[in-house]
Amino acid sequence: MMRWMVWLGVTMLVGTAHAATLYRWVGPHGVVTYQNTPPPASAGNVHVIHLRDKTSPAAVRKALSTMHPVVLYQAPHCAPCRQVVAYLRRRKVPFRSIDVSRGQSVLRGMKDKTGSTTVPTVMVGKDVLVGYIPSALKNELTAAGYPKTRGH
Repeated sequence: MMRWMVWLGVTMLVGTAHAATLYRWVGPHGVVTYQNTPPPASAGNVHVIHLRDKTSPAAVRKALSTMHPVVLYQAPHCAPCRQVVAYLRRRKVPFRSIDVSRGQSVLRGMKDKTGSTTVPTVMVGKDVLVGYIPSALKNELTAAGYPKTRGH
């Protein structure tokens, strides 16, 4: 349901030239909503995103990176980790990289957030992908609304 709402919001954001404002808010039960109409008065944590008529893919990626940030847990000398980095860069997806070899506290933090200590592990918003399966990463990024690039 949440992915559908995000997809709908991004579709409105990209496909509607006259929609100039997108609203993001948190409902009473912690549900995050994106809509092109103002939220109800009871909404908390409201963010207003102003868009130009011709929203660039970079602007869409920037908006998505706040809605569905991408975090990569990786280690040095990990070939699949390098493949994930290369894919994210080709697709121009902003991401944060965390080197789990920096200590036990980093590894514990990874385990707490993802339930895994395997690298690479990628978080797209709250969704977790363990390992590098190109089609799964592609589908997850697409479901989160990240624009596709040629061949991706």
